[in-house]
Amino acid sequence: MISVTWISIFSVLYIGLLFVIALKGDKNKSNRFQPYIYSLTLAIFCTSWAFYGTVQQSIHSGWLLAPTYFGAIILMTLGWRLMARIILTAKRENTHTIADFIATRYGHSRKIAVLVSVFSLIGIVPYIALQLKAVSETFHLITGASNNAVFWYSDPTICIAILMAIFSILFGTRNLDASEHHKGLMLAVSFESLVKLFAFIAVGIYAVFFIRDGAFDLYYAAMENEQLAHNLTNYQTPITYLIHALIGAIAIFALPRHFHAAVVEYNSEKDLYTARWLFPLYLLITNLFILPIALVGFLNFDTSYFQQQYLTLWIPLASDAKGLALLAYIGGLSAGTSMVIVASIALSTMLSNEILLPLIIRTKLIALEEIKDLGQFVIRLRRISIAAVLVFAFLYYRLLTQFNALSEIGLLSFVAVSQFAPALLFGLIWRGGNKQGAIWGMLAGFSIWFYCLVIPLLVEANWLSKDWMLGVFELAFLKPQALLGVEGLDPIVHGTLWSLFVNCLVYLIASLYYKPSFEDISQAVKFVPETSVDSLPQRKLLPPSNHLKAQKVSLGDLKSLLLRFLNQSKVNLLLESHSNPITGRLIDSSPASIDILAASERLLSSVIGAPAASLLLIRLQDTPTDNYHNFNVMLDEAYEVFHHNRSVLSSALQSISQGVCILDKEHMVIAWNDKFKHLYNFADDCLYMGAPIEQLVTHIAKQGGLGRGVIDTLVTQKVNLYKAALQHTSVHKNKENQFIEIEGNPMPQGQYIITYTDVTAQRHHEVELRQNNEQLEQRVLERTNKLSQLNQELKRANNNKTHFLAAAGHDLVQPLNSASLFASSLIHRLARQQEKQPDQESAELSILAKSLEQSLENAEMLLSELLEISKLDADIIQPNCHDFELEQVMTPLIAEFIVIAKNKGLELRWISSDVSIHSDPRLLRRILQNLLSNAIRYTPSGKILLGIRRYQGKLRLQVWDTGIGIEDNQIERIFDEFHRIDNVSSSFEKGLGLGLSIVQRLSRLLDHPIKVSSCYGKGSVFSLDVPLAKTQRVNDQDDNDFSRPMIENSSLIACIDNEIQIIQGMQSLLSDWGYQVIAAQDAQSLLFKLKGRVPDVLIIDYHLDHGVTGLDTYQELSKVWLERIPCMVITADYTQEVENNINKAGLILLKKPVKAMALRSQLNQMCQTCIS
Repeated sequence: MISVTWISIFSVLYIGLLFVIALKGDKNKSNRFQPYIYSLTLAIFCTSWAFYGTVQQSIHSGWLLAPTYFGAIILMTLGWRLMARIILTAKRENTHTIADFIATRYGHSRKIAVLVSVFSLIGIVPYIALQLKAVSETFHLITGASNNAVFWYSDPTICIAILMAIFSILFGTRNLDASEHHKGLMLAVSFESLVKLFAFIAVGIYAVFFIRDGAFDLYYAAMENEQLAHNLTNYQTPITYLIHALIGAIAIFALPRHFHAAVVEYNSEKDLYTARWLFPLYLLITNLFILPIALVGFLNFDTSYFQQQYLTLWIPLASDAKGLALLAYIGGLSAGTSMVIVASIALSTMLSNEILLPLIIRTKLIALEEIKDLGQFVIRLRRISIAAVLVFAFLYYRLLTQFNALSEIGLLSFVAVSQFAPALLFGLIWRGGNKQGAIWGMLAGFSIWFYCLVIPLLVEANWLSKDWMLGVFELAFLKPQALLGVEGLDPIVHGTLWSLFVNCLVYLIASLYYKPSFEDISQAVKFVPETSVDSLPQRKLLPPSNHLKAQKVSLGDLKSLLLRFLNQSKVNLLLESHSNPITGRLIDSSPASIDILAASERLLSSVIGAPAASLLLIRLQDTPTDNYHNFNVMLDEAYEVFHHNRSVLSSALQSISQGVCILDKEHMVIAWNDKFKHLYNFADDCLYMGAPIEQLVTHIAKQGGLGRGVIDTLVTQKVNLYKAALQHTSVHKNKENQFIEIEGNPMPQGQYIITYTDVTAQRHHEVELRQNNEQLEQRVLERTNKLSQLNQELKRANNNKTHFLAAAGHDLVQPLNSASLFASSLIHRLARQQEKQPDQESAELSILAKSLEQSLENAEMLLSELLEISKLDADIIQPNCHDFELEQVMTPLIAEFIVIAKNKGLELRWISSDVSIHSDPRLLRRILQNLLSNAIRYTPSGKILLGIRRYQGKLRLQVWDTGIGIEDNQIERIFDEFHRIDNVSSSFEKGLGLGLSIVQRLSRLLDHPIKVSSCYGKGSVFSLDVPLAKTQRVNDQDDNDFSRPMIENSSLIACIDNEIQIIQGMQSLLSDWGYQVIAAQDAQSLLFKLKGRVPDVLIIDYHLDHGVTGLDTYQELSKVWLERIPCMVITADYTQEVENNINKAGLILLKKPVKAMALRSQLNQMCQTCIS
């Protein structure tokens, strides 16, 4: 624990730091980092509920991504156009609260404004109380102080509320205009967003990597816990998650504080563009550690329900990490204060503008005429409203929050503000929605919200009888948490579904039933511009209210009223824009026109809200307001639209980087931008509305902007082009050595637009580019020659390497092959001698012979794999992929390995299939051969399965074994060269560590992804995904059975090899197997020894003496024997050319060094074919 004194000091210092940041932010006028500040300001979405409550929520739900975060992310990434439309509409209509926005959509309805304001207070005050509760309870948790204050004045929470109120008042009510930005306040809020993010990440890292041994350790520990495993794997119904996500999405635009941050503080389109990626990224980073913190708290600490609510603070506190605990406390304080400050400002604005000020004006409780500075009066009213909001929140905190968890209170408020969504969203997409629909829809929705969610809360607090939970009049279908018999849903989900459903239904019914007023239609046109009025149902309209009346207010009175709320410059600017076009003056005694009254109302609404502004003007007129004609209202709106469009055009021209000048059909200037004015240094008496084009062109020519020549001639030529309305482009160099591109284009209705672009940099780049191109051509020629020489040298080196590998492979493999054959023959003979006459010496010799054979096999394998890896790395091996039946590879492969497995006491299982695949059969066999060899090597007993199954449009080949398995920390390294499993005992035959390296290279070469999974001590499985052939052949043959014994007979085998040692070894080995063997070094010698007999099988080496190949010899012998007998070609040449030649000849290929079992299996099949 940390002492109360220190925590109090740190809290005050931190809030003092926020004051300093806010003050500096107000003084700093730069907008350099405004988009990032705006995005971080939106992080007030992450309150103390996000900092503490979502952690508690994740323990019970097991959600990896908090659903409210998911909803907010979806809205900002996929639904950002909705946010953009809300922001731009609010800016256009000069609305600055959610109540003002919805009321403006429905004809500036004061009833709707009051309704939204009251419901916002009811829904958001509990949420503010939630922040007070979180800050207070974490203060007591970190200090260990008692939290049992009996009297309100002894509760330290009141100090926190007072500090928040002071901060909100100082920095939230400094400006009278509610639409003005609070730069200092938003800078402080964005700083708090960074602090709470940093604190949350720090606690998450500490919990996962310092208390636990990382994410995997935490996951496995959680899965071993029965309760956590159940929560993590048995997810709630999708409807629960989706409804929570919907609530989160709606909160982004419906929460008053978020509407304020997103709309009022919006500065430019860069703000929303940045927020589209930065705000979701902020939420995702925050979410990374929500579930891990919850799991660590549950697994490592024996926490009470209270401590579970604050695991983010309790974990470092219980671990005696006081520094981290202090950081977590400050993070939670930031999360709570930022929300309270912005929410209280937003609510106070609604409370003062929509309720208190209109009430004062209507009831005349205060004589506004006697107040000299009404602006300061409005500011004081807002400050009182801030204090009132926090008082209400403190009372709620004292009375009810002790009965609810953080997550429950947060969601309760979210559902409340969600009731604004139907009126807001329907108002943006459907012109048929009207004021009555919005009012009745919200009333119905809030009633259901109160009945289904608030009533159970009051029952839990013992404020209501428990009989309420049985339903009104104890009717089962009216139970608050099982309305109309809908049971089994989460209370929040149940309340949200029913309240929004009833809200939408009543909105639609009431909008269709009640006749729309004229104000409804006129505002609908503004809010739903893409839908034409003609598409609306032809229904009779109610007459407009027409609260503005001409001839009833003098300009002097109007000016006096405006000056009490606005500064002198704004009022003068307004009146000058509506001055007499002839005299340019306004007479105070003259009556104010409708357009001046409308503009005044619009300007006032930015300060005191639309309802209050309307009431002030009505009182000023003091006349009835229900006899105005539709035509005049339409005319006024068209006038507003005209001025708005002109403002938009002016802004667009100023934002263009080029100089622009627009001429009317009389060739007079009607528009320009500052870029054009500064480009040619125009004076005000030269460039003005209605200036003739000749005057402008003459000035430009004198500035040297039309090039060299007689000025009058240059001017005449250019003016004639403009008057002819011809499209043209020209570039001129002025006195300042600037190149200006002048482009003229005709516009509709006879207008003409001229653009002036500074292309100096482009011209310089063109000159540099031309020079560089000339130099580049010479460099390219030189480099091309060098590259050609290097390419030729590379080809020669590559060919030399290929020839070296082939020669080295052949020369090195030949003696190993002959030694291997001799060793196999020796083992076989010793085995027969042992059967006839067992003795100790023969047994020892057998052991030595087997060791010799094993050593030779290891040497052969190492040499073969080294050569193969060299070829793969040198890109010598190229795949030859085509469609073929899988059985072509599997039949000889299984025949070979089933014997090897049987000799080791293992069972190799394979179910044949007639499926066709697309691959290289040679390389695929090599992959499977290595995988089977590894499986047999590391399986002491049990079974090996080579299985297939279709997976995602491919054929998945899998090698399963029941061997020793692979440890998790070894799996990523097994494909490294010369890596061998460390846990293999001496009783196992260790590999060389190259087999899986070859497998990985070949799988990449063939684009056949390979995967491995293993359970240490139980076995492993390697999976290879192979594309299926486009066409499949139906095969009715029975599955091959490789369990039958090999056929040994007295078939005649002929062998040809130019190496005498290989001939002797082959003759010895095959004789031991029971075959008749005749061997020779060439064809003539073989024919002489055969003495007219024809062998059953021919085994021949590929490379013979004097450049003769085995294929040449086979063709020669076939002519002598007048038939093609089964032939097996053995070679140590691994090149693709040799393999292609043998396959083309239709012969069987075996590569040296030849393994005895592979040779025996192949001979068995060939002899069986001969017999059949």
